[in-house]
Amino acid sequence: MYLLSEIAKEIDGELYGDDKEISSISEINNGSSSCLSFIDNPLYLKYYSSTNCGALIVSVNFKENDRENISLIKVNSPRLGLLKAIKLIYKDNDSKLDSEDDFKKTCAIDQTAIIGENLDIGTFVHISHNSTIGNNVCLGDHCIIGENVSIGDNVKLHNNVTIEKNCIIKDNSIIQSGTVIGSNGFGTVKDQDKHLNFPHIGKVVIGEDVWIGSNVSIDRGTIGDTLVGDNTKIDNLVQIGHNVKIGQSCILVSGVAIAGTATIGNNVSIGGQVGIVGHITIGDNCLIGAKSLVTKSFSDNLFVSGNPAKIHKDRVREEVALRDLPQYMKKIKKL
Repeated sequence: MYLLSEIAKEIDGELYGDDKEISSISEINNGSSSCLSFIDNPLYLKYYSSTNCGALIVSVNFKENDRENISLIKVNSPRLGLLKAIKLIYKDNDSKLDSEDDFKKTCAIDQTAIIGENLDIGTFVHISHNSTIGNNVCLGDHCIIGENVSIGDNVKLHNNVTIEKNCIIKDNSIIQSGTVIGSNGFGTVKDQDKHLNFPHIGKVVIGEDVWIGSNVSIDRGTIGDTLVGDNTKIDNLVQIGHNVKIGQSCILVSGVAIAGTATIGNNVSIGGQVGIVGHITIGDNCLIGAKSLVTKSFSDNLFVSGNPAKIHKDRVREEVALRDLPQYMKKIKKL
């Protein structure tokens, strides 16, 4: 339980109304008097008059205040305030193995591995030769850490994550269950009538404060490395090919597939189910619409969409012209 005054201080907000104890966070149309919710969109204003929540996180410009039983925490960004409140109220409570004997029975850690302080480790974890694990790292059940892997401080790997040999995971990154980092990329060379698998001797480098969803596959480089920049966020079910370079603070939504040796700039947002062919460059601050197929390079600060992807406003003009084409054809036939 947390007092609203404590939460308000944590999220840099100002409390209006009674100081109450809060036990949980709920949707605004559910919950009880001990629940905290939020309003960050005008669409949710309709719930203000009927919600049972005891408190709301709202914008500093929020005008409603006619319900005395609801306390308000006013902040500059309600969604950011909610994020901070969730982190405060729902702190990770993962427990370590009950005893040293349990640890020895279920986990295999090579004697050459370097383990930092305060390791939180699940069952059946394997840490291989010459790997380094930083401080305050959490490894879920059945995680596999390959040889010569480096994992920084405050990293969390959920259950069944595999980090293949030589890969680097930098500080404060989170990887969700089922993801594989550093598998061999898809590359072949034809020898007469046979396809030979091309060896991959590079690695994957994941930057700081990266979030990677479930069942993501990031392939190691063929000779050089596959790179994911700091603060990039990757949704579930994304495929990143060998030698791809992704910049800082990018967003990749579920279903994205990026072919080998593509380069993605900084602050790029890629919608769901986008395909990007290999050996092209996407500039900084670009937005790629969902289900697009990107077949050529684009410079900075563009919104592209479609199959094949084009500058969005140009594509819309073309589609409008095509829509009107039948009536123009009828006029031409009458001439």
